[in-house]
Amino acid sequence: ERVERLAAKDLKSMNLCFDWLQVFLPYTLQKIDRVTFGIMSAEQVTAAMIEQPLMPLTRAKLAIPFVGKDVPSQASEFAHPDIVIGLTVFAYRYEGLRRNDFD
Repeated sequence: ERVERLAAKDLKSMNLCFDWLQVFLPYTLQKIDRVTFGIMSAEQVTAAMIEQPLMPLTRAKLAIPFVGKDVPSQASEFAHPDIVIGLTVFAYRYEGLRRNDFD
């Protein structure tokens, strides 16, 4: 009965919370930082820019898939924006902010 009285905006917020708690959070918690996902280090960004000059700069700041321990995927990115946000938050939490993250 209470749910039926909610405004459309509030109902959408509740659905998003439900999705996060039931789908996205369990998925992101299964991932291992610097093994299955992570943020590229400054050295990895430099090497990637030399190898792929047209690489989007967002790859340097957002979490990307890793193919092994400390080995970022050369071109892959996570497809779902909520997963990208969640893994990016976890990566910064685990790895910490770096000086160049403020640029």
